[in-house]
Amino acid sequence: MEVDNNLLKKNRYPGWSEVLRISLPLIIANSFWNLQLTIDRIMLGNFSTDSLGAAVAVMGVFWTPMALLQQTAGYSMTFVAQYLGANREREIGPLIWQSIYLSIIGGLLFLLLIIASSDIFSFMGHSKNMMILEDKYFSALCFSALPTAIVAAVSGFYTGLGRTQVIIWINGVGLVANVIFDYLLIFGNFGFPALGITGAGYATALANTAAATFALSLAFRKANEEKYSIRAGWHFNLKLMKQFLKYGLPSGLQWSLEGLAFTVFLIIVGQMPNGDAALSASGIAVTIMLLAILPTMGVGQGVSVLVGQHLGDNDPNRAEAAVWSGLQIACLYIISVGVTFILFPGFYLSWFHNVENPVLW
Repeated sequence: MEVDNNLLKKNRYPGWSEVLRISLPLIIANSFWNLQLTIDRIMLGNFSTDSLGAAVAVMGVFWTPMALLQQTAGYSMTFVAQYLGANREREIGPLIWQSIYLSIIGGLLFLLLIIASSDIFSFMGHSKNMMILEDKYFSALCFSALPTAIVAAVSGFYTGLGRTQVIIWINGVGLVANVIFDYLLIFGNFGFPALGITGAGYATALANTAAATFALSLAFRKANEEKYSIRAGWHFNLKLMKQFLKYGLPSGLQWSLEGLAFTVFLIIVGQMPNGDAALSASGIAVTIMLLAILPTMGVGQGVSVLVGQHLGDNDPNRAEAAVWSGLQIACLYIISVGVTFILFPGFYLSWFHNVENPVLW
């Protein structure tokens, strides 16, 4: 009796192995991004503990609109997965272009926030020294919005296809570039000016530009054009854009509201007695906490891909099974890392120790 392997594959519900096959490269890629963020904070902490506190306050404000743009642009992942599952590959290219257009428009609008930067951080009511640092960092960081959104759009393309190994290379380029530019621009090495926290902002912008350039060069290769119309689909499509925003904006808004909640928290922390020290301590704690959170986002992205593909293939049962497997993996990871936070807190805190200001530390 001849067995249909495709039928057997379809009837087998996704377990940990299938979820990890898609998610593991995303976990590694998110770990690269997390490592990039951690190294950035460590260098800032070694330069100035106040700069570390200011950087965290800025990221709360910056992330609120950035999450809306980045997560909306990255929602291309879900569309790509569904088109792939429904054998509509030629529609993938035009969809990715709508995401790129959204990234460009949003990234340019983001620069207008530089004008309001000083007013935003004056409203937060932090110390004068902290406000100056926050204004400088935020203004420099705004230039990173456009390339960050483009990276999200192209990453959504490869993630939706299930080719998640490519994301490792894209984030790896960003990681290496960010470390180099941080070293040059924060401390002023090799003849570059020592810009401190401003240099950290520009380093992020330059690193994300390098990652975006690399990502686009991969996406526009000839092989992708033949299969997905990735070049020919460059036309702006208002109907497709509306459909993309209809589903992508709520996803981005969820992340944006979480960023807003964190911003309110930072306003309160900065207004506490010894607010500068409180902000710096919060910055250290949040950076360490992200070690437990960001890798599990890779699991969530992998599950989203499987759900999109299975729904596109009209198989909701397999989609549900993928969700449960992903939830189990994420919980196990978070609990495991959380235990190390309790048992070895000094190990993590030592990364940020600044001997030049022992009283503040």
